[in-house]
Amino acid sequence: MPVEYVAGDPLATSAQTLAFGFNARGQIEMNPLATRLYDQFPAAFATFRKQCRSGRIKPGMLWIWSESQPRLLFMVVRESAVGMTRLRFVENALMTLARDYLLYGVESLALVPMGDEGEWTALRPVVDYWMGMSSLPVQVLTAG
Repeated sequence: MPVEYVAGDPLATSAQTLAFGFNARGQIEMNPLATRLYDQFPAAFATFRKQCRSGRIKPGMLWIWSESQPRLLFMVVRESAVGMTRLRFVENALMTLARDYLLYGVESLALVPMGDEGEWTALRPVVDYWMGMSSLPVQVLTAG
């Protein structure tokens, strides 16, 4: 199923699950979306951080918080909050999601572009490839 690119507010998505890139240390990242998500879903971030500190979360993994609407899908694509978004971590997370989305209970996905603009240029083809091979409905939310 082709990936659809739409402008919109990630927190106003009608998709069942909102996916975004995050770091393997569970540290709060200093960007507007991370701040809004943290303010709205502090329990999700506290639980994720606890899982990271216990060593259960590694780069390239997925972690879902199902206690919110939309559900939050943390895609672990950086080692730390100040680190680079790594292509291999993004590819591993997307490959897992494309293959196992039914096991995760994901019915529809809104994906926030990962990394900064320069990183996203290299990551977008990877998103198109892996999510395009899946039958999962995927929207990538671009800046309005």
